[in-house]
Amino acid sequence: MKWKSIKRKIRKNPIYLTAGVMSAVSLCCFVCVYMWDNSGEIVTNGNGEKILERKENGEDQTREMKVRIGDREEAVKISVSGREYNEEEIREAFKEAEEKIETLILGENEKLDEVRHDLVLITEIPDTGISVSWQMDRSDVLDSQGKIKEDSVTEEGSIVKLTAVMSYNEEKTSHEFYVKVFPPILSTDEKVMKALEQSLLAADEETKTEGYMVLPSEVYGEKIQWEYAIETRAAAILILGIGTAAVLVVSDSQRKKEDEKKSVRQMKLDYPKIINKFNLYIRAGMTIRRAWFLIAQDYEKKRTDYSRRKAYEEMVSVMHQISGGIPEGECYENYGVRCRISSYRKFGTMLSQNLRKGSGGLTELLGREAEEAFEERKNLAKKLGEEAGTKLMIPMFLMLIIVFAIVIVPAFMSIRF
Repeated sequence: MKWKSIKRKIRKNPIYLTAGVMSAVSLCCFVCVYMWDNSGEIVTNGNGEKILERKENGEDQTREMKVRIGDREEAVKISVSGREYNEEEIREAFKEAEEKIETLILGENEKLDEVRHDLVLITEIPDTGISVSWQMDRSDVLDSQGKIKEDSVTEEGSIVKLTAVMSYNEEKTSHEFYVKVFPPILSTDEKVMKALEQSLLAADEETKTEGYMVLPSEVYGEKIQWEYAIETRAAAILILGIGTAAVLVVSDSQRKKEDEKKSVRQMKLDYPKIINKFNLYIRAGMTIRRAWFLIAQDYEKKRTDYSRRKAYEEMVSVMHQISGGIPEGECYENYGVRCRISSYRKFGTMLSQNLRKGSGGLTELLGREAEEAFEERKNLAKKLGEEAGTKLMIPMFLMLIIVFAIVIVPAFMSIRF
């Protein structure tokens, strides 16, 4: 029976299934990560001594360990320095670095004999722990980052001696080599634009003491036509205005839908009260018209601008229509149609038919309707409670995801492969 009840709940509210799946997945992840992290045993060396392995290339690490001394158990953090090269390994590492470094700095260039793009003067040889600093004899051609200073480079090329000073702890070595730097190869358009930039710089320098700058009239023998660039501020205003208008339309439409939903919910909640009041007045011997007018007038006395309720507003409208001479039965039927809810439509039809056939049996009909309305209200209240619970699930899931991220991400990052 319990399993059937659980299945019924899941079918009625699928959020429970989603929550169950997420819980199961998180449990599996927890078990897998926990077993992976805690199933390993401490490695021993040839003498049976327990050891912590160092990382290569001098990379330090911190290991969290548990230590038992007698009956005491403590958690300790052990800093393990990275493994360092011995003298022979250092020499070998320097030799390999000298062979690789000329290739590592090429960047977009194909060879060092024709450097037309910026060099990549690295500061460390990858995966070795060897740091690199640079010296050069032509700082007017290359800067310390390896960028070409185009103004100082000739078409014939400029030879630059580079010295890579490589160091590992206290050990150092240097490697010298030469590169030949040429100006970048420019297309015709690029040459024209570069010449124009130079002309503009020259014009700016020549007229610094004047109140204006003379724009070049030609470049490479071609005439230049100058115009102000198109300002795009107006487009930004247009986009902002249209976007704001669209947001207003969408938000207004959404607001109307929400207001409509709220109004329908409010009318469903008001229906049992209206039926009970009406049934009470009819049982007290009042006519349908008198009972209707009493409910509407009572609402009018208590009504404020902030407490308007559609079902009662429609009742007040019906009261004025009847007072104005419109047939009573027609007004009741129209009341149900305007409310656009089946229970109100049924109520209006019931009153209209009883006017035509006589009021006999109306109290029994109203009594049954009051019972049904009360049951509907209970179901609506239950539904509203479930909706509120579902809305609360969203922030709870967001918090759960954040907690998972806080716990799982560091665990995965600390996994030792």
